[in-house]
Amino acid sequence: MFEEIKLAAAFLGGIICGIYDLKTSNMLDPIAWVMIALGIGLHAYESYITGNWFILQWCLIVVTFFFIFSLFMYYRGYWGGGDGEMLIAYGALLPFGLNESLLFPLLLFLNIFLVGGIYSVIYSYILIAKNKKMFNKLKKELKGYKKYLFGFVGALIGAIIIAITNPFIFPLVLIIALLFLYPPILKFSEFVEKNLFKRKIPVSKLKEDDVLGEDIPELGLKAKLVRGLSKEEVEKIKKVRKYVVIKEGVRFIPVFPIALFLSLFSFPFIF
Repeated sequence: MFEEIKLAAAFLGGIICGIYDLKTSNMLDPIAWVMIALGIGLHAYESYITGNWFILQWCLIVVTFFFIFSLFMYYRGYWGGGDGEMLIAYGALLPFGLNESLLFPLLLFLNIFLVGGIYSVIYSYILIAKNKKMFNKLKKELKGYKKYLFGFVGALIGAIIIAITNPFIFPLVLIIALLFLYPPILKFSEFVEKNLFKRKIPVSKLKEDDVLGEDIPELGLKAKLVRGLSKEEVEKIKKVRKYVVIKEGVRFIPVFPIALFLSLFSFPFIF
């Protein structure tokens, strides 16, 4: 029940927050909270009118799993709190998808990271391509990795041929092909982390919602936590430092509605 409302809320909320993230690198927290409350509320009401309380229980199980995973990702410094809020919101709204399946959250979860990986590489490459000096530096860094790209292309062609003759082993061959991309992508990620998303600025230019790229032990601030600085923290930093390293990251929220669309489209073919 209420599938249209849940789906509309997931897409509309994800798109609005994604556009806001691209423009400001911040998250519209109230929208995510409304999505979470709406998802849990609708499933609670559905359980009440049908007498099937497993509907609410499964919703809460998915929300709890996504919440724990989001905390892990946040405290490990892999993503910001806004990314976790959106993951939890999608879990609250669509724990069964549109096919009343317990497996839909798993597919959505995997697609978020599949789409996220591709999106992150493209996003970072576009930023690097805009800077000719940095682009030339990247070409030098990846010069010795061309053999992996040739290996990937060869394996991919083989995978396509195998798909025609024996589609059952196609996924295995495709995974082998993708393994060729691991070394250059790892090198690319290291380059991006070191050269693109960190910069040193005078504290006079530091502002609220900037994200630290270095620890400030005297204030107990750690760069590992991906979050924006408060106004009070900015003022404290200005009193103890002349320069500070700040960082940006991939503006990840647009990945969620894309991954949701892919999951809805691919689910009938996979399960």
